[in-house]
Amino acid sequence: MKRHFQVTVNGETFNVEVEELGRGFDYLQPVIKNQSKKSTFIYHNDIPNQRPHMPQNDFTVTAPLPGTVVDVWVKPGQKVSQGQVLVIIEAMKMENEIQAPFDGVVHEIMVQAGSSVTGGQPLVRLGH
Repeated sequence: MKRHFQVTVNGETFNVEVEELGRGFDYLQPVIKNQSKKSTFIYHNDIPNQRPHMPQNDFTVTAPLPGTVVDVWVKPGQKVSQGQVLVIIEAMKMENEIQAPFDGVVHEIMVQAGSSVTGGQPLVRLGH
């Protein structure tokens, strides 16, 4: 399915066509709350009465945008709940809370406070 968006970057507007390629987590849509200095990335399930996909093995939480890790709020072996803050990333002078997509256990932390990250870079590995 192809979708069309109009995107403005640095005052210049672009028409963008995006094609969905697979099922995966495509029913989860990032939602930004609190447009002030601090924003929260949560995942909104657009399919009613369906629980978010629970991976069979480990799942890697990645950075949704480039920035600097301000703080890591979890430790390996720690149990986390869906929506619990794992990492805070500062990007464009805003703090962004990266939350657990499901209940699980932290298996590995791949960044530390002060680390620069790119969009899509692995942050935390979760499992059951």
